[in-house]
Amino acid sequence: MAKIHLLDNETINKIAAGEVIESPKSIVKELVENSIDAKADEIIVEIKNGGKSLVRISDNGKGINKDEVEDAFRRHCTSKIESSDDLNSLFTLGFRGEALASIAAVAHVEVITRTANDDYGIKMSIEGGEIKLKEDVGCPVGTTITVTELFYNVPARKKFLKSDASESGGVNEVVVSLALSKQNISFKYVNNGSVAFRTPKTTNLLNTISSLYDKDLYNSLLKVEYEENNIKINGYTTNLNYYRGNRKQQVVFVNDRFIKHKRINYFIEAAYNTLLPKNKYPACFLKIEIDPWLVDVNVHPAKTEVRFQNEEFILNEVKRAIYKSLNSKSIMKEVTNDIYLREEHRATKEPSNNFSVFERINKDKTSLYDGTDYSDSSNYDNIKFKEVSFTDNNTVDIFENAIEEESSNHKYADLCHMDIFEENDHKQLDYAEDEISINTPMQHTFLEHEEQTEQKIPELVVVGIVMDTYIICENPEKNQMFMIDQHAAHERINYEKFLGQYNKNQIIRQELLVPEVVNLSYDDFCTASNNMEIFENLGFSVENFGINAILINNVPTIFVDSNIKDVFFTILDSLKDSGKSNLNLLLDKIIKNACVKSVKAGDRLHISEVRALLDNLKQTENPYTCPHGRPVIIKMTKYEIEKMFERIQS
Repeated sequence: MAKIHLLDNETINKIAAGEVIESPKSIVKELVENSIDAKADEIIVEIKNGGKSLVRISDNGKGINKDEVEDAFRRHCTSKIESSDDLNSLFTLGFRGEALASIAAVAHVEVITRTANDDYGIKMSIEGGEIKLKEDVGCPVGTTITVTELFYNVPARKKFLKSDASESGGVNEVVVSLALSKQNISFKYVNNGSVAFRTPKTTNLLNTISSLYDKDLYNSLLKVEYEENNIKINGYTTNLNYYRGNRKQQVVFVNDRFIKHKRINYFIEAAYNTLLPKNKYPACFLKIEIDPWLVDVNVHPAKTEVRFQNEEFILNEVKRAIYKSLNSKSIMKEVTNDIYLREEHRATKEPSNNFSVFERINKDKTSLYDGTDYSDSSNYDNIKFKEVSFTDNNTVDIFENAIEEESSNHKYADLCHMDIFEENDHKQLDYAEDEISINTPMQHTFLEHEEQTEQKIPELVVVGIVMDTYIICENPEKNQMFMIDQHAAHERINYEKFLGQYNKNQIIRQELLVPEVVNLSYDDFCTASNNMEIFENLGFSVENFGINAILINNVPTIFVDSNIKDVFFTILDSLKDSGKSNLNLLLDKIIKNACVKSVKAGDRLHISEVRALLDNLKQTENPYTCPHGRPVIIKMTKYEIEKMFERIQS
């Protein structure tokens, strides 16, 4: 049996460092918080290779006294608290006295610092917790700490570092959150030698937000001002015109400390209940001020987790603050002219070579749909109905002289020209028929494939459509009635069609009449730039278009009628959540969001379109549910129907 013994200091420091320093973003967070506590009003954050090669934090704060520099790198040495009582009234971001010691234990660290009382500063180098160099040096007032060779002596931890792009994203999130928490401090963020962004020294949070995020978010902000029951909540939240596919733009501070609290996010979203699409989330920037006695920040070494006294009450106050802001102005969604907006964005983001997006427009392009719109009930005036009389053989003609004059370009004319498995072998429907009888069985292309031995959907007779949503069909041979949701059916068809094109690397694209300019935050721009190949594989033609902007020229045909920006941000948010490692999950999520082009509930379909819809549904691998899991088809037997009418007694 192993003997109990005391660990040596080197091992203790490495273990302790693992709790505080997990990645480059942990180093940035701890060092910048020290700069803030040192009363700096200018902070420069510089990283290389995601922070794995270099992290450097420079500030113009008070500096460290020459005779205290060594103590600053000893564990549990701090100037911020004196006793445990101080934990109940913290006004500094740091207080543990662990950060510098933890960083020095697993990296090479160089510190250069000087106070206003000293004529010169001091430079000290530490490797693995051991001081290697200490000398006087000329330098300005403030502190610069450089960290290199992260985890050089902990290879097990080093191999778990993510890609440069992922680590950069983590650092960016930290710098953005700290800049938002302290708008009175000017931040400059340098990534691989390039200035990613800088924020102004200001008293207005809105100015800081405008320097960090895109114009769409900025223009959607609503002010939050709330003070009740000794709780003060200020900041901004977005109106109904702006939402994202994740919660990364929900930034919350408690007493100027950035925190992560899932229940706060939940209560923020509860204020938007039923106002935003499913699985879409608002952006918000909230500063909560409460008595320090009511919040415990000493939960985790990272200090981003907190506990509240009377948590339910505080969270409901957050919800009320958001709700009050939403109701202070009209929250009706605004309809804007996208072309004018794109021109405005282009003018502000256009590169110096005066390139015009309109040079790419094909002037011979025609409108996607230029035929009759059958969603207009007036177009049904030429369809005459006659009384329905039920006969013994249950065959009824409900249309008389159904079509006198008809265009082949309906709103959903693509239904009649879609073949999921054969790209170039479309079966054209005959639009010249003079009479449509509901007792005529449908013929479809799917059954011509001899290898198909079993029908997933039987031969059906179309009886009619109710509520402009549900197609009623009958299988006379088996005394069965079917109800088919036209929207769910078309979603399934579009889903499998795009999936098939993707798997064959044959996605059909369409050039946008007006290329879409998308303005991004620096973080989003980095994600998009690092994943151009994925956008290309998904059928999007995307290119960089100036500072923090991208240009979309082509999109898959399935997204032509969609809000292109919404689709783009769905992909972007999925990449940020899942990364490149789970492309199948990403693809599935993207296609499931491609509902705009699908026939909607309430859209009136011509009988030819109904038949084409059912034809194509038969060709799908799974015709029974839509991509979201809702049923497409509901079957009822004659027995079940007669039982409901009490023709059969149980």
